[in-house]
Amino acid sequence: MMEWADYQFADKTILVVEDIDTSIKFFDAALRKSQAKILWSKTGEEAIEILENHIADIDLVLLDLNLPGVNGFDVLKYLRDIDPELPVIVQTAYLFSGERKTSLSMGANGFISKPVQLVELLNNIAKFLNPELNN
Repeated sequence: MMEWADYQFADKTILVVEDIDTSIKFFDAALRKSQAKILWSKTGEEAIEILENHIADIDLVLLDLNLPGVNGFDVLKYLRDIDPELPVIVQTAYLFSGERKTSLSMGANGFISKPVQLVELLNNIAKFLNPELNN
């Protein structure tokens, strides 16, 4: 059974890069109880701008691949160039064209397929933001 006490990230900041409103609503509802500070970006360009200005404050990135303009792969490449250690969890609905393998080979730390399940999302985030739960 899921215990919300295990998924409290009040001292953490998560950048969510997502352009689909229904997914944004899901992530907002899912992460609100975690008490993490959430930064939002709907485009790759916005994500890069946020990373340029706030990289030191961000503890984890949830990154959609299919974005208008600059895509998620380009954001991931940029991010790995400026911070190879920042945890990135890619989330996408497109599973059949090699996104998982490509994302991981480019430096993503995790991969979640849409539709995202709440427990899978929180467990993936906790792996990086609350690693003592994995012991």
